[in-house]
Amino acid sequence: PRHVHSADYQVRQADAQEDHTMLTFKSFTGINNTVPSQRLMHDQESRTAELASAVNVDIGLTGEVRRRAGFSELLATCHKNLHQADGFILATVDGGDLISMDADGENRVTLYPSLGVSRVWYCNLPDGRTTFSNGLICGVTDGVMATTWGVPRPFGVGSVTEVSGDLFAGEYRYGLTHVRLADGLEGATVYSAPFQLDDGGIVLTGLPELAGHKINVYLIGQDGDHAYLAGSTTNAAFAFSGKNETLTIPCRTDNLDVAPAGTVAAFSGGRVLVASGSTLFASRPHMVESFDYLRDFKQFTSPITLIQPVDDGVYVGTTTELVFMAGSEFDKMTYRQVLAGPVVLGSGVQVPGDLIRGGQPGTAMLCIADGVICAGFNGGNLARLTEGRYQTDATEVAATFRMLPGRIPQYMAIPQ
Repeated sequence: PRHVHSADYQVRQADAQEDHTMLTFKSFTGINNTVPSQRLMHDQESRTAELASAVNVDIGLTGEVRRRAGFSELLATCHKNLHQADGFILATVDGGDLISMDADGENRVTLYPSLGVSRVWYCNLPDGRTTFSNGLICGVTDGVMATTWGVPRPFGVGSVTEVSGDLFAGEYRYGLTHVRLADGLEGATVYSAPFQLDDGGIVLTGLPELAGHKINVYLIGQDGDHAYLAGSTTNAAFAFSGKNETLTIPCRTDNLDVAPAGTVAAFSGGRVLVASGSTLFASRPHMVESFDYLRDFKQFTSPITLIQPVDDGVYVGTTTELVFMAGSEFDKMTYRQVLAGPVVLGSGVQVPGDLIRGGQPGTAMLCIADGVICAGFNGGNLARLTEGRYQTDATEVAATFRMLPGRIPQYMAIPQ
């Protein structure tokens, strides 16, 4: 085993005969946990060595080892699922409430009570909001309040009564949508059964109300295949007795729905990509809260563990492979396997490509795949960075990338 001390670092080495020697060194050439400890390299003349592990230390660009800085407690409350959003921090506290707070742990706002103790997955959106999901419950927040991730489909259609009016006689159906008052976002449509209209007008009652939303009412005439807006209401009743020629605004949300309550999520090409089991769903272009489950999805052969965009495509990891989906348009992306082997859940992070050894300009990603740390570049070019030197059997981690003082890049992946 190796133990790292401070300042002019000392390494205690145990050989096969259990004899002990002490090596004092100033730098080391890297972690190596793939060979027996007695075979690890050390050079007493240059005072360099490699280590099987190095705990609570930071490594500099020239191999120098520094004791990792300590920490001080901000709040006594237990925090999980920490995430840096745009100008605020998200976390779950003891008891499972999702909160936002500032960098000092102050100005706390409870966004979603009793979200639970499961892992929460986040995705920062270009408008400053952040999505959250624990696999069962999902939403969107700006750090002050949380809403559903998309506008839900109405849970019923109420009932219709015929009254006098100017509509043509014939068979009709009506459709309902919820529209969020805060931003005008409209949700998916639910339709009534067909009904016969002879007197030219309708009154709807018992409509499904939703706090903070109004109801849009659409009509489909006999032999029609499109629904057109008849009007709106903020309560459970609505009446229409006008003429067919006034119905001119079509419904545009027929096949749209709320986001799936998935796990890993990322923003790419104007869409949010969300993993739900082995299916990758995409929101509509530039409509991050509207999903078309019938067309905007890609099916993989095993559960998805990573979604990491780069400049010209998206890396998708599963429990059996790492894939590069090339292209900027979701419908036209091409599939190419770049590695056969499991990708560790939660290990994907975005990094500047020129900060990786042997890298290239542009956006890149780091992950743990097939047991080693890998770098993925534009074009699906993959580098197994720690092949033959570092191996891990982790199955789930919480990963991040940060810059230490002196512009030292650091990839951290904490087993969960």
